[in-house]
Amino acid sequence: MRVLRYFVAGTLLLLSVVLKANEKNSNARMMVHLLDYIAVDYSMAVNQGQVVNTAEYSEMSEFASTISTLGENAPASVKSDIQLLQTLIKEKASQEKVSSVSNSIKQKIISSYALEIAPKRWPLLTNGRQLYALHCKSCHGENGMGNGSLANGLEPAPTNFHNPEKANGLSPFQAYNTIRLGVNNTAMRAFDELSDDEIWDLAFYVLSLPHSSNKVKAEDLDLNITVGLEELASQSNIELSSSLGLEEGSQAIAALRLFPKEIAEQNKGSYLEQAINYLNEANTAYADGDISGARTLALTAYLEGVEPVEIQLRASDATFAAQLEGELGKVRSSIETGKDPALVSAQIEKGISMINEAKVLLKEKTFSAWLAFLLSFSIILREGLEAFLVVVTILSVLRAINIPKVNVYVHVGWISAIVAGLLMWMAAGKLFTFSGADRELMEGVVALFAVGVLLYVGFWMHSKSEAGKWQAYVKSKIQNIARKESMIGLAFLSFLVVFREAFESVLFLSALSLEVGEAQQSAFGGGIVFAFVLLGIISVLLLKYSKKLPIAKLFKYSAIVISFLAVVLTGKGLSAIQEAGNINITVLPIDFRVDALGIYPTYETLLGQLFILTLTIVLWTVGNRSKTKLQVKPA
Repeated sequence: MRVLRYFVAGTLLLLSVVLKANEKNSNARMMVHLLDYIAVDYSMAVNQGQVVNTAEYSEMSEFASTISTLGENAPASVKSDIQLLQTLIKEKASQEKVSSVSNSIKQKIISSYALEIAPKRWPLLTNGRQLYALHCKSCHGENGMGNGSLANGLEPAPTNFHNPEKANGLSPFQAYNTIRLGVNNTAMRAFDELSDDEIWDLAFYVLSLPHSSNKVKAEDLDLNITVGLEELASQSNIELSSSLGLEEGSQAIAALRLFPKEIAEQNKGSYLEQAINYLNEANTAYADGDISGARTLALTAYLEGVEPVEIQLRASDATFAAQLEGELGKVRSSIETGKDPALVSAQIEKGISMINEAKVLLKEKTFSAWLAFLLSFSIILREGLEAFLVVVTILSVLRAINIPKVNVYVHVGWISAIVAGLLMWMAAGKLFTFSGADRELMEGVVALFAVGVLLYVGFWMHSKSEAGKWQAYVKSKIQNIARKESMIGLAFLSFLVVFREAFESVLFLSALSLEVGEAQQSAFGGGIVFAFVLLGIISVLLLKYSKKLPIAKLFKYSAIVISFLAVVLTGKGLSAIQEAGNINITVLPIDFRVDALGIYPTYETLLGQLFILTLTIVLWTVGNRSKTKLQVKPA
């Protein structure tokens, strides 16, 4: 059946988006992982231009070759640097050169792929301790000294985290990659069964082990230290000491490793601090003529700096949050259109100024039980109304044409989407390991695919909006087949529109739940439940009052509603893809946006909506002409 084929094709497309996103992220992370090994271990292979360990040198060459293969689709600047790295290893260059190039490639990959190098929340060392005892203690030992019960006979030996080189030269990000990806030809396997958050908890705990005997207490922490989560996650003790102006081995470093969650209370604006750093780097890159690098950095500033705290900002001041998003869009637009460096710099400074305002808003914001309830309630209600309006429209039509038996198709569709959303919620740590750009891209693809299905269904309803046309359709001998095909398509539609909103809701709720205290979790959950109850009441009322509409009007109004939602989703889908960096941003002279209607101040989103609106009008006009011809045709 044609519609069934469309259903399968659409599902496969959706899955391919997820798999492609995860594959891209996994390849980038593996490249970074191997680059870290080359940067550190190359000295064990080559000394003063001579190979001192054949096995290690062969491994370095193999790692560089693997990086080249994984980076086939990487930006040109990254590929050229990878070639340089291979040449340096072949020529047995110095450790300094190889390490420098490796670290440079690593930073470019992180920037180009918008790779997340820090956890979504501050790590929980208590959880990390439990995970270590379960998965790591037998090899690495109770205190991380590499002397566990299974350590004897292992080659290479398990890492001793108390070794000064490891203790001071290893970052949580490097530990994360090792745990996530494993190490080939060693006993260190990949821990795929652990969630993203669990691996970060474990990585941070491992880095705390060398300081476990330190007598420093949380209250001894130097309050003058300002450090963000990304900085703490991506830098080794040596790098932290340098960036913070501290002596190596200081009590402050020990405190940073032992009490990261306590530090979080002093650094609520850490994500926004990342955004500022990325924007400053973008400004420098643009001034140096690196337009592509500047665009990537500006995009990363939003995806990895602002987006993680977007829901908190909306709760504090929704208007300001929208203005900040628009301002960062203007930064990218000015870069993409090649504006004068002075103008770009001024735009970036304006963006940074607004981010500093956002930091103040976040620091002042505390989550009461009432606020936690309202936020979770508003997320579900806002995201659910669009989806349930489509579902209710479909059910109203089915009841009007008196084929209630096929209601089950639609119910299966939206219930499956809700179940998928719940599964995503439970597996959020594992599921959303891909970058912010990939999340936005997936949202956009789902939205635009839904637009196509909405247009099809809307046109089908419009074509049946006349009583005579409908009666002819009902009496046709292919009635049953048409019904079955349509119902499968409608089931898919109900799944798709609800799944998109469920996906976005899980993203927002996951971020919000991390900010809400344990005492407010009940209120947080209550808001979700109450929103679903209210959606159910609204749906029942809509179904009840749709009974009074005759079939022709019901079909006509339903077609209008569905076509309207197609225009809305077009704007939202294109905006999400813009935020992912896959479509350029060309801002309008005036900053006019209505998020509920999918209206944003960019030419690309508005032109896309205009196209869909025009296409709808054309299809309806053609349909009306066909109806007229049928009406005047002699019997």
